[in-house]
Amino acid sequence: MNPIIQFLKTKYNQGEMHVRLILINGVVFVALLLVSILIKALSPEFELASYVAAPSSFSEFLFQPWSIFTYMFAHSLTSIWHIVWNMVLLYFAGNIFKYYLGNKKMLSVYLAGGIVGYLFFALGYNLIPAIDGEGFLIGASAAVLAVFVAIGVAKPNMEIKIMFIPQPVKLVYIVGVFVVLDLIRLQSSMGVYGANTGGWLAHLGGTFLGAIYGHQIRQGKNILKYFEKFLDSLFSIDLGVFFVKKKSKMKVKRGGASTKQKVAKVNQKKIQDLDLILRKVKQSGYSSLTKEEKEKFFSQTK
Repeated sequence: MNPIIQFLKTKYNQGEMHVRLILINGVVFVALLLVSILIKALSPEFELASYVAAPSSFSEFLFQPWSIFTYMFAHSLTSIWHIVWNMVLLYFAGNIFKYYLGNKKMLSVYLAGGIVGYLFFALGYNLIPAIDGEGFLIGASAAVLAVFVAIGVAKPNMEIKIMFIPQPVKLVYIVGVFVVLDLIRLQSSMGVYGANTGGWLAHLGGTFLGAIYGHQIRQGKNILKYFEKFLDSLFSIDLGVFFVKKKSKMKVKRGGASTKQKVAKVNQKKIQDLDLILRKVKQSGYSSLTKEEKEKFFSQTK
């Protein structure tokens, strides 16, 4: 078991934010699965998922407020495909998101998308007459769609190559297909007993947050900047530092500098400058670099 834990730790420490989120979702899924097996062996009627899923009833939610966060990291234990499709989409969207907008923003969009997704879900159950009874929300779909839609709206003209399609497709069109599919599924589930109406509402909630966020980013505004600051204070550490390993401090011997020492100092300064630029790209994306920083980036990485 130790090699597995060490492997996961290494992947987590080396990974980008979307990789870390995928690992967290995967570990939570396996942990809930194992605990559920043990509990059901003693009490077959016990449902562990109800303690991590978010309830549609606001009165029930008051007794388990943690579920607004736990639900977006947990998935249905009745099928592997629920978590698989969510993580595949998160990996695809996260690869694009982290390049242009950075890891720090990805975490805030993921969490905010999950929260707004729950609000759409709960309000739908309490305000729409066609949705009867009570339900529970579980899965990362709303949070993942927030990340996907956010980058699709922020970078609408980015082209993606899709298998079996000869011409590249603009990212915003792919996002549009997902939104239309969710609208169709929501419409077809209205008034149908046992349908996943609440789930499709949560999808639209994450889509709504992602669309607004992406649009505002294109305008040069970050509507989640205060949420990002809250996350900074919550972790009691700058998230940019949290995402990037600290570089080791190099001791420089004082005294008369020879030609080799001068060259070493110049090289060290270049390495430090490049390290700062790479850290900035990792935090806020390539587009955040100044013209001078971009020139340094290309000249020093050749």
